[in-house]
Amino acid sequence: MSNMKTTSIRGEIKETIRVLSEEVGQRFAGTEGEWKGTDYIHQRLSELGVENEKQVYPFVGWEPEGTPELEILSPIPKVLKTAYLLFSGSTPSTGIKGKLTYHGIKGLIPGVYDMPCYNVLGAEGEILAQVVVNSGGDPIALLNPRAKFPIPAVVMSYEDHIRVQELLSEKHDIEVFVKVEGKIKECKSANIISHPYKSKNTVKKKKVIVCGHSDTTLNTPGAYDNGSGIAGIVEVARRLKTENHDFPFDIDVIAFSNEEVGFIGADYYVNDLKEKGTLNEVAAVINLDQISAGDKIWSWVGPEDFRQKVKESFREAGAYDRDDFEVDVDTPKAGADEWMFHLEGIPTALLMFWRLPDYHRPTDTMEKIEYDKVELIIETVFNLLNRIE
Repeated sequence: MSNMKTTSIRGEIKETIRVLSEEVGQRFAGTEGEWKGTDYIHQRLSELGVENEKQVYPFVGWEPEGTPELEILSPIPKVLKTAYLLFSGSTPSTGIKGKLTYHGIKGLIPGVYDMPCYNVLGAEGEILAQVVVNSGGDPIALLNPRAKFPIPAVVMSYEDHIRVQELLSEKHDIEVFVKVEGKIKECKSANIISHPYKSKNTVKKKKVIVCGHSDTTLNTPGAYDNGSGIAGIVEVARRLKTENHDFPFDIDVIAFSNEEVGFIGADYYVNDLKEKGTLNEVAAVINLDQISAGDKIWSWVGPEDFRQKVKESFREAGAYDRDDFEVDVDTPKAGADEWMFHLEGIPTALLMFWRLPDYHRPTDTMEKIEYDKVELIIETVFNLLNRIE
């Protein structure tokens, strides 16, 4: 590939990330920003001549109100940094006071993202609120893994968690103040489903899905998570549309919405195919999420024979020859959109770099993007497509 062509392609990738992270910005579930993001992806694919449609669906959303508050009242008064636990219940508008006690572990992504958890107890021992810990550092907006139980809850930093553990080990009673407000609301969203490649094989009707999620969590412009993945799938769609390929299956490129609040877009799509009786046409799913920064490729893949294909695809792309990151091709985990397909027995691969320290923060901006990593993942996608039968 000529340097001029490479520069042009990189410019297109950069522009997609710029629009999503700077012009649109936060794309949280059910908000105007989320709709602007899906509209842009629809428009961009249409400009490339790629047939695509919006799959609009209703869902139960959540909207924060005000700013969450967390404060130790005794034995040592301190206002703590905090963030929302998405789909939290609400305290009274004046907040609550109670005794902080250690509860256990909430598994956001079991074995990957485990969150220590505290209860805030009232005078009769009833649970008034919960405080969960971001084991990765300062508080960031995280999904409540048990959202159907709307206990008021906020996120605490790992540093404050260590200090609280010290106070509890010294047999101190800890009184805290918690205030958090949010409301459940009816929302609509859309997956963008495109069809850049139709196979010449008319005997065996199969398709492979290449996907990425279009939304963000709260308070982040989402360049790495997941403007980079969307830029990746748009480039995959462009190449499938304009280059000569001979795959024995169709390829759909899909931007799933609302991954950050529980894989809602992917869940809707999978169940729609099940109801139509066409889910068995999906031969494999390749998901691009957080593909632009980090010191490790962490790819969650199954089953084993598909895992071997992914390893070979990374090797062909030169990933194992790099000394600025390691490659870990792991087993499937309940942490991204492809999980909904894995549950149905479909071969799945998450292609992901782990992890930019600015993940889920306001500082997840486009100047942190490493474009050579995005391009390597895109090349791996095509290597893998060539290995799927």
